[in-house]
Amino acid sequence: MFLDEPTVGLDPVARSQVWNLVQELRADYGTTIFLTTHFLEEADSLCNRVAIMNRGKAIATGSPSDFKAALGTNATLDDVFIHYTGDELAYLS
Repeated sequence: MFLDEPTVGLDPVARSQVWNLVQELRADYGTTIFLTTHFLEEADSLCNRVAIMNRGKAIATGSPSDFKAALGTNATLDDVFIHYTGDELAYLS
């Protein structure tokens, strides 16, 4: 199943229901779900594996817990993203 940013624009209640549905589908049917999101806490909560994308390319893949552990105590997926992509916007020429 492919879900392209399924929680964009949703209020917290609807977002929680989508998260529950994704978890139920995976648990009940063993469904593989590809989920795109800009909400890294969503990826951290729902995903077993994450690919960090930058400028249209996957630049790092791994589990959220492995990524965070590599950066140290209290690291978040936001920290991981910044580590791999930098902390400034790159403008396309």
